[in-house]
This record gives sequence, C-alpha cells and structure tokens, in this order.
Amino acid sequence: MNRRLRGSSFRRRLQRLRVPLALLLGVCAVGAGILAGGEAQVETATAVQVTSPVAAGQELTASELEETQMDAAAVPVQQAELEELLGQQVAVPLPAGALVHQEHLVGPGLLQDQEEGVVAVPVRPADTAIVGMLTPGQSVDVLVSADSAESGTSSRTVAAAAPVLWTPTSEDENWLPGAGEAGNVVIVAVEAETAETIAEATHEGRLHLSMVSGQG
Repeated sequence: MNRRLRGSSFRRRLQRLRVPLALLLGVCAVGAGILAGGEAQVETATAVQVTSPVAAGQELTASELEETQMDAAAVPVQQAELEELLGQQVAVPLPAGALVHQEHLVGPGLLQDQEEGVVAVPVRPADTAIVGMLTPGQSVDVLVSADSAESGTSSRTVAAAAPVLWTPTSEDENWLPGAGEAGNVVIVAVEAETAETIAEATHEGRLHLSMVSGQG
C-alpha cells in the first residue's frame, strides 16, 4: 500500500514538472540556435597572400599570389586587389602564406629614373649609427662580416656604390612593417643579381654600410 502511494506521489510531481522542463529545454534550444547563427554570420573579406617565399626586391607575379577568405577584422583596411599587386616589388622578405600589405611594397617613386633591371633592397646595418648620416642620393658599399674559428673576423663587399633610395626621417614616413625597426633600415638600388647576394649575406653574418663617392 505504501509503495503504491509513493509511486502515485512521484508521478504527480513528475507531471507538475513537465511544463517547466519543456520550457527549459525550449530556451536551451533557442539559445543554441542563436549561438550557431552568430557563428555563421562572421564577416569575411578577401585578402591576398603569397604562395611561396618572396625575397626583398622581388617583383610579384600571378604564380606567387592567391586570394583567400578570412575574418574581415584581420584584413588590412587598404588591402590591394591581386591585379593591383602584379609587378609590384616587395621591400621586405615575405614567408609563404603571408598576407601582402601595402606597407610591404616598395614605396611610390623610389625607382624613378633608375635603369631597367634595378631593384630596391632594404638593408639593416649592424651599426645603426650610419643610418642617420645618410640621405637619398648618396652611395654606399654594402659589406658582410663574419667570425670564424680559423680566420677570425673577415669581411667582403657584396654591393659597390649602391645609390641610397630611402632613409627614415620620421615615424610618419614609415611604410615598412614594424615602425620601431624601420628606423634602422636603408633602402638601396642594386641589380637583381646583387639583391640576391645581399639576401644570402644576411644569413652569413652582419651587414655594414660604408659611404663612398657616387663614382664608386
């Protein structure tokens, strides 16, 4: 008899909870739908990235660029379209998969009046004091020095009488990535083959700049 009473009481309590439980489950379902809808509404935008490593001074071609969709918040406000980037020169090396920003490109007019085949290459000298002594139009030798157990410190010239195209004058002019580091960079004009030599030299040792006459 007591068992039947207890069972009857349990069923009555369960019936009273049906409506609140149904409402709770309904609210949870609506909340899950709102969250799912919010995730589906993330705004995306088209960005351009390089498909392979690009060296400083290299011209961008269609084979090295591709468009990708990503979160709009991560895309630069002034993102250039792929067609606009074709033929542009990069001022800094870019690893594969890196987005191409306007500030990664050689600034407007740097190569004006330069001979065909000349590229603009950024050089970060080990002795940054010389950067403040340079102005566009001067010429510099680019040297690399390295230490070895056999011969001690040795140096060699990797570019001779390279015209200076750009030197930092204020933070407002910094179109290179990393404004704090841009103050230690000088951009010089060299032939494409010499640009490759400079890029290789950055892995060999420390780069140095030496002022020379324009006749070099």
